Amino acid sequence: MELKLHYLCYTNLLLVITLLYFLFQRRPTTPMIEYFLAALLVVTMVCSQLLWSHPIQQSTLHKIDAVVAKFVILCFILYTLVFKFKYSYVVVLAAIFISFYFSHLYSSQEWGCRSHVKCHGLAHVFCFVGTFYAFLPM
Repeated sequence: MELKLHYLCYTNLLLVITLLYFLFQRRPTTPMIEYFLAALLVVTMVCSQLLWSHPIQQSTLHKIDAVVAKFVILCFILYTLVFKFKYSYVVVLAAIFISFYFSHLYSSQEWGCRSHVKCHGLAHVFCFVGTFYAFLPM
């Protein structure tokens, strides 16, 4: 079971691409909130890497990662909806919520099962896509 969960380390590392995008496209007029969001990406990557490299259900690290992920997702969604909204973002949001819904559904049946890992990995991918919207120039 544990080996499958390590795949989530790789999907989480996609956020490095978003971070690099931010670092290379920022300008003197880039709002400070976007620097804060970029810092949150680093925190998210660290927490996620720690969890998924040695996954233990309901461990302290699992709970910390869950809180951090929810906080960061909420920050990105609110910022993007208010300041960088594009209609295509609604599709990305739907994909994020659907994939997390099924990840939760499958994990409540058997944590770490193939369906849980696939849906959670897709959630990582859709969140990765969604993070770019926060850093798009207006």
